Amino acid sequence: MHPYLPHALVALVLALPSLAATMPGGEPPVDAESAQAADHDGANAAQDAPAGQATHGHDAAASAVEADGDEDHAEDALPETRWAPDAPLREGMRRVRAATSALSHAAHGHLDEAQVQAVAVELEAAVQDMIARCQLAPEPDAALHPLLARVLRASAALAAEGFDPAVLTELEAVLARYPQLFEDAGWSDDHSASA
Repeated sequence: MHPYLPHALVALVLALPSLAATMPGGEPPVDAESAQAADHDGANAAQDAPAGQATHGHDAAASAVEADGDEDHAEDALPETRWAPDAPLREGMRRVRAATSALSHAAHGHLDEAQVQAVAVELEAAVQDMIARCQLAPEPDAALHPLLARVLRASAALAAEGFDPAVLTELEAVLARYPQLFEDAGWSDDHSASA
């Protein structure tokens, strides 16, 4: 289980044994000793990660679950000092920016449906690559997750419904938020070179 699941999901998971016990044929509640052992095992999994690295046991489904949490409210806070992105994060965010730039042509009617679908696929692939390869410390990793969830939602909307100006606006907001959180020295220079 990923250590940054929304509080509501954690509460639901903790309440499941009690809920099961109240249903006909349900299992009795877990005793305190078993619950402590389970909590200890979960804590050990997070501690087994190398120092300074987040545990990346998540995938698209976990990111989608996180997308439904309280990340939008947590996203308002800025770190005292911006974090340094690792190479996979820098590369992935540049892929998201390039795909967003390509999508902006759809606003003028310059992309057909197949091209919009290709942008959706590229956005999802960029996020999946970041999820698989980024090795950030827990705090910047937690700050990154809402951004990745927003990109996944945008990708899913494009894949399901085609171009929507609101999706383009959402992706542009993600791209504006990224340099507020991460000190990516080449971000501005790269953007002006590609503009």
